[in-house]
Amino acid sequence: MSETDRDVGRDRLGQAVKTGDLVRLLAIRPSILKRLTGSEQTDVSSMLGRTLKVFDVYEGGLVWVSLIWSRDDGSSEVHAIAVDPEQIELVDGLGSSRMT
Repeated sequence: MSETDRDVGRDRLGQAVKTGDLVRLLAIRPSILKRLTGSEQTDVSSMLGRTLKVFDVYEGGLVWVSLIWSRDDGSSEVHAIAVDPEQIELVDGLGSSRMT
């Protein structure tokens, strides 16, 4: 597998997904939600249907997305989740190695 192939994930339609791309989150693994409690579960659940930036693609094509929440006390919290291909749809291929 070439280095380029390792850094590419796929969406539900088989489209290439790279770091920096925008994807719509269509589903979240139930096992992820089961591990979360209270506000964490609420935060992560609120990611559904949103367009999120891919912050990393692991070797083998595992895509990671994240979102930052600003809290009333001025702090912020980040949640990141790994997503399977059928759980995302490419919205905009903005990744660093894409031609513009």
